[in-house]
Amino acid sequence: MMRKALVLLVLLGPALACGYIPKDLWEKTWKYARAWGIDPYLLAAVVWVESGYCPHAVGRAGEVGLGQFMPGTWQRTTGAPLHWRRDPDWALWATAKHLRELWETHRDWRKVLWAYNAGSGAVFSGRVPASTLAYAERVLATYRRFAGGRRG
Repeated sequence: MMRKALVLLVLLGPALACGYIPKDLWEKTWKYARAWGIDPYLLAAVVWVESGYCPHAVGRAGEVGLGQFMPGTWQRTTGAPLHWRRDPDWALWATAKHLRELWETHRDWRKVLWAYNAGSGAVFSGRVPASTLAYAERVLATYRRFAGGRRG
């Protein structure tokens, strides 16, 4: 019985990850961050604030997965089926890719985070909601906490 429970925990580990970062997801975060030239601690901070590392997280507006992608953003970023938003590998890869694309557009990490949360249109128009400003500060505070520990 114990062996069966252990096998289930190993198989379901990423799906059960909520509020902590399992070793396998931490390693994947680093893998995809490096692949897209993103600071792994920043990628981890975005995912933490977005979903608490819960692969099956669903937001109030319909955003899904680790990176909390809306359908249109997911399609533009990945071209992959929408249900793949729940897959940790695809979600981490897409989040890192999207952050890289936003960096290429905005060249300022606060603006990148604003765009990740509210869209580039809000950034370009100068109409960034207060909730988005607060979101960016939460991500940056989480980033500083993660980077200060230099885990990895």
